[in-house]
Parts: sequence; structure tokens; C-alpha cells
Amino acid sequence: MAKDPSKTEKATPHRRRKAREEGQVARSMDIPIAATLFITFLILIYYIPFATKNLIEYFHFTFSQVFNIIPSNSSQLVSLTFKSFFILIAPVFTILLIIGILANVGQFGFLLTGKPLIPKLDRINPISGLGRIFSLKTVFELIRNLLKLIVASAIAYILFIRIFKESSSLAFMPFNQELHYLIKNILIMILFFALLSIPIAIIDFLYRRYEYEENIKMSKEEVKEERKMYEGNPQIKAAIKRKQRELAMRRMMAEIPKADVVITNPTHFAVALKYDREKMYAPQVIAKGKNSVALKIIEKAKEHNVSIVQDPPLARALYDSCEIGDTIPEEFYIAVAKILAKIYKNKK
Repeated sequence: MAKDPSKTEKATPHRRRKAREEGQVARSMDIPIAATLFITFLILIYYIPFATKNLIEYFHFTFSQVFNIIPSNSSQLVSLTFKSFFILIAPVFTILLIIGILANVGQFGFLLTGKPLIPKLDRINPISGLGRIFSLKTVFELIRNLLKLIVASAIAYILFIRIFKESSSLAFMPFNQELHYLIKNILIMILFFALLSIPIAIIDFLYRRYEYEENIKMSKEEVKEERKMYEGNPQIKAAIKRKQRELAMRRMMAEIPKADVVITNPTHFAVALKYDREKMYAPQVIAKGKNSVALKIIEKAKEHNVSIVQDPPLARALYDSCEIGDTIPEEFYIAVAKILAKIYKNKK
């Protein structure tokens, strides 16, 4: 469970990356064991004939060439011995090594870090050491190991009793049949242990995953601090937004002198429109605002002799339906056209 009761929040992606960099991953050692046992069983089924053939050839050469045993003539025997046992052992160990690596990489991906090897003071702290001894993890480990020991002992006992009962008949069997019987029972025992390891590995992996998630949990304060670090301080963000609004306001006010008309409510809403027959298919909203912003737009329009028309319904409708830079909707064409036509006529 989480070491600190205040850590009730799920870990953030940043916390997970940091834990991974420190070597904290959900890993079960029973999964590589289960995979190794199964692969060992499969290897032995197909490998025993090959190994038997090579051993027969080796012993045939050794016992048929008696002079090779003499120290002065034993170089060929030594060379053959190393070659034979290398051919027998190297493939098995290589396959098992690859399976062990894949079983671990399959759980948490490829990870290469030396941070878990760095000594930490809390590991030699006697108080925290007592906490680890009487923790839920220790109880789980104890129960798991006891169950593994009991079941493994039971399987070994059943196989031993079976072999012991049939041992009397083995004395009358040829050597190759005795060897076949022994190998068969060894394979059966490995298969039983492999089948036993599957539920143990699944339970252990689920527990390791649960334990990992609990250990990397964060407190609400830690989550807030991390959010501040990545998203920025709320006060700074507010200041940035305020500055952005000010810049947007300046750009909008700079466009008002280019407007053909400002339609008002008369003081609650103001929408500035611009129309260029050669470049636009409909009038465009270049500024809009309400309340104090509307008053600033009207004031700016007066400074630059931009026509101001009071039409409360049209001003409110344009304000609600258009954003700055949009062309006006089709339903306002006639109303705006009448206003522009009157303005153009007055200017002429």
C-alpha cells in the first residue's frame, strides 16, 4: 500500500517516467522462472536425441582410441571434449538467457539504469528496515514461498514414490530403457513445475503491479505542484492572458480607422464593419465590443470620422453571431447594405 496515507492520487505521467528512470518498475521474478521451465521442457524434448547422439560419438571415440588417454597424445581428446560439451551446453544456455531477457523486457520494456545500485541511507535505517520486515510485501512473500515449497515438495514426493515403487523392475531392464525411464520422469517433473509456476507467476505479477501503483501514488499537494511546474503558475498565466487581451485590443482599435461604419446599440454594443467590393464578397467585422469596449470603439470612430449608425437590434445580432475577422451572415446583407448605401450617398 502507499507508504504515506496522504498519497491518494494516481501517479502522473511525469511521476511514472521519473520512477522508471530510477529503476522502479512492476516486475515479477516468477514470470522468467515460469518461461524458463517451459522452454527447458521443450528444449529437452527436442534436444535429448541430439545430445544423446553427440555423447555416443564422444564416448565411442574416447574408448575406441585408447592411446588418446596417454598424456602425450591427449591433445586431440581434450580438444574434442571441449568441443563436444560446448556444442551441448552453449545452445541451451544461450536460449535460456534470451528467454530470461525477453520475459523481463515483456513486463516493463527495455530499461538500462544504474540508479538502483546507488546506496541509499534509508535502506540502512533500522526503523525503516523494521517497517519493511513487518510490511504487507513481506507477508505476501512469505505466503507465496511457503505455497511454492509445499506444492513443489508434494510433486517431488509423488514422483519419488512412483519411481521407488517401480525401482524393483528397473533392475531387470536394459540400460537404454532405464535411461529412457529416468529421462521421462525428469521431463514429467519439469512439466509439473512449469504448470505450477503459471498461476504463481500471474498472481505475483498482479501483486507487483498493484504494489508498484501504490508506491508511486502522489499526494494532492504533489499533483498541484507538478501541474504548476508544467502548466505554469496561475497568477503568471492570468498575467499572460491579460497581456494578450491588451495586445488584441490594441490591434482591434488600430483597425477601426479603416472601418466604413460602426453600428451601435447605442452604448452597450458596437460593431465596426469594413467592405471592399473588389476584395470582399460581403462586409467584414473588424472590431466589436460591449459596454466599456463599445464606448472606446465609438470614441475611436469619432476621432477618425468613421460613420456611426444606431441600430440596436442589428448591433446586438451582429455582436452575437460574428467574431472579429468574419464576414457577416447572409441574413444581414440587406440591412447592412441599406446602411452602407446611405453612408456612401452622404459621402458623395
